[in-house]
Amino acid sequence: MLESRYPRDAARVLRRVVEDSPDNASAWELLARAHFAAAQLRPAEEAFRRLVELEPTSGWAHTALGLTLDRQSRHREGALMHRMAAAMGESARDASRVQLVDRPVV
Repeated sequence: MLESRYPRDAARVLRRVVEDSPDNASAWELLARAHFAAAQLRPAEEAFRRLVELEPTSGWAHTALGLTLDRQSRHREGALMHRMAAAMGESARDASRVQLVDRPVV
């Protein structure tokens, strides 16, 4: 459903999956991605936060949470997640996102 462009339907199904299996990191990732694709940013944030709890060494999970916060115009909070992802060696883009937030305003 997620790949077929029905993210809201996918989120409904995946919500039941994570309720039945709350420690299933893969299900939380899919749920978060479905919410993100549907522009449901608060639920996406909650799901990505749970994913980070379940997989604290996942650079991708930190990047995804950072992007979700960025889309909510919460750039400073997002920068913290991008910093973590950059420290884990996830992507050079994470470091550049941090630089954008940290640059001085002229």
